[in-house]
Amino acid sequence: MVTADNLNLDVLESIFFYLSGNDLSSVALVSRSFFAGVIPRLYRRIMFRLNHAKRYPRVMSPFNAILAHPSLATHTRHIGILHPVFLSECTRALSLCNNLQSFQCTVNAVPPLLPSLQGKERLQDLRIYANLTTLQSEKLAEIANLTNLCLDFGSWNVLDVLPRWTPKFAKTLTSLCLYMANELNETVLDKVLQQLPELQALHIVGCGQVDHVTVLRLVSYTPRLESLSLSTTESLAPISQPPPSLQHLKHLALDTRYSMMSSPAPQVLSSILNHIQASAPALLSFIMRLPELKITVGNEFIEELVKLHGHTLRTLAFIDCGVSMESIATITESCPNMERLELPIPVKDMSAFAKSLDKATNLQTIIDTNTHSAHGHGPNVSLVRDNVRHLMMHGAQLRKIVSGKRVWKNTLATSIDLSLERLPAYASGTHWFMPRDMSDFGMN
Repeated sequence: MVTADNLNLDVLESIFFYLSGNDLSSVALVSRSFFAGVIPRLYRRIMFRLNHAKRYPRVMSPFNAILAHPSLATHTRHIGILHPVFLSECTRALSLCNNLQSFQCTVNAVPPLLPSLQGKERLQDLRIYANLTTLQSEKLAEIANLTNLCLDFGSWNVLDVLPRWTPKFAKTLTSLCLYMANELNETVLDKVLQQLPELQALHIVGCGQVDHVTVLRLVSYTPRLESLSLSTTESLAPISQPPPSLQHLKHLALDTRYSMMSSPAPQVLSSILNHIQASAPALLSFIMRLPELKITVGNEFIEELVKLHGHTLRTLAFIDCGVSMESIATITESCPNMERLELPIPVKDMSAFAKSLDKATNLQTIIDTNTHSAHGHGPNVSLVRDNVRHLMMHGAQLRKIVSGKRVWKNTLATSIDLSLERLPAYASGTHWFMPRDMSDFGMN
């Protein structure tokens, strides 16, 4: 008779690979065999957020568990800190995690962690809140051989050291993200990108001194780009010609600055689309964010977007903005390969919206950005079961709808049998402008 006790440990680990969250800790309590099989998975990825902080110190943190049992540290590959309450425990536990591959700290609590990040030879992915002093920036610049680097709210000290830091991972870095770095200027970015000709993803968002004209000029240094995110301004300054060589580009995200009165933004966006299309005719993914929920994406822009890229687009996302029913109909008619659509679902026009899905023959996932924006804004409401069923009936391949904190799924091909899940806590762990499925763009 086969029992858990005589199953090979590798088999158990393979089974537990499909579990996550509280299921892992529950399985660990079943038996000694299950405990041994689940530990590598349980401690592989440690994320601590506000909801964990609210239960501290009543609930022991995994950092404390690692300190009590140092052998657990060998399994840890990723640590993410989104609340500073566990900083002391994390600092000591981090020094034990010699196999760490990925580290994320999105709160202003990085300085005490810098010494513990030194000497991590396997560390490849780094995302931090980079408001550091000069000495702290120099310490950060000792980290080498990174594959992915994301600096949020970088201080001028970090940006000053960046051109001298870049050579340490010039041959390994594939993704660079500079987010809300107000001191970033053209000179620094020019020096950095000159040293990264093999870069595959570049995200320059919310950096006030670097506009879209500058970014589109400097990407001439990075012809292998597959993913590009940038902020647009309302400047009508001409984009440099000829367009950069971006024949590998598959993902484009625009953080659009848009005033309410006589804005030239539509002309700016149109010029960017045409500039990109000249060298990147096969976009698979497009994401757009506007600064005001009251602004509706213009129908003319949608028509131009699908005219240039509709035949190749698989993912379309509209964040913090409205999309008219006319534009939705244009999208579903003109994007035959679209698999994922993120937009504010027009609840008041549910019948018309559902009918438009009849032409979306390959659409598999809809994300309602009314309640699930990248920033967590919006009313805390979700689509009800009847709405979801109605949409599923019209979408031939539609299998998942995310609304608020609810994930509706239908696994049947010929009928509808809805299941309901909660949105995983880690689902919002990346910036809104990042590609939705990194494997589509060679970033895994």
